[in-house]
Amino acid sequence: MKTIIITGASDGLGKALAEACVKNNMRVINISRTKSFSGVENICCDLSKQEDIDRAVEIIKEKYSDFNVLVNNSAIVGYEPINNISYEKFERTWKINTIAPLYLISKLYDLIVKNEADVLNIGTTHSQHAHPGIENQLAYCATKYGLRGGSYNISMELKKTKSRLIHVYMGGFQSRMHEKDYGNVMTDHENWMKPSDLAEILLYLVNLPKGIEISEITINRKGRRG
Repeated sequence: MKTIIITGASDGLGKALAEACVKNNMRVINISRTKSFSGVENICCDLSKQEDIDRAVEIIKEKYSDFNVLVNNSAIVGYEPINNISYEKFERTWKINTIAPLYLISKLYDLIVKNEADVLNIGTTHSQHAHPGIENQLAYCATKYGLRGGSYNISMELKKTKSRLIHVYMGGFQSRMHEKDYGNVMTDHENWMKPSDLAEILLYLVNLPKGIEISEITINRKGRRG
């Protein structure tokens, strides 16, 4: 049985991926502040706090050291006007979107290599190029660029191993991210990708034969190229 560790598997895309993995007889470990659904094992962790991440790492080493996949999915929008963004929001966005996933990989790196495990970093199309719709999202775009840069570095380190790092440039999908961050409730669900569909694609990527590596992939809504 494969073991997959997912940050933020209590809601949204992370939860959809957890559901798909459970259906495929995988052991799922959720790292977040909130528990996921029944059938998923949980590690309570605030990804903005180093001590929480360090504690989560120790739990993984003790109970789940034979994991096969690590998915860095958790993120926040950090939405504020560019001329009014608070230091606190900028700092929290950097910690969750950039530092936490890269630090987690660093702390688990030896196990990743030993297990020949794969890593999926969930990025965003906002870190590919500027386009309409990124207004007032300075913190989000900047921190996701940071994750993209870190993914390049780690993929070069893993090049010498049997582990793979897959960086996913994810387009807009049905999510409560904006609602959680600043209260904007999504009402036009039909215009956005379904997390359940995206979860199947992510599961397909990690199940590819080890001789195949999709280092980067862009998943977007129809007609959103360019």
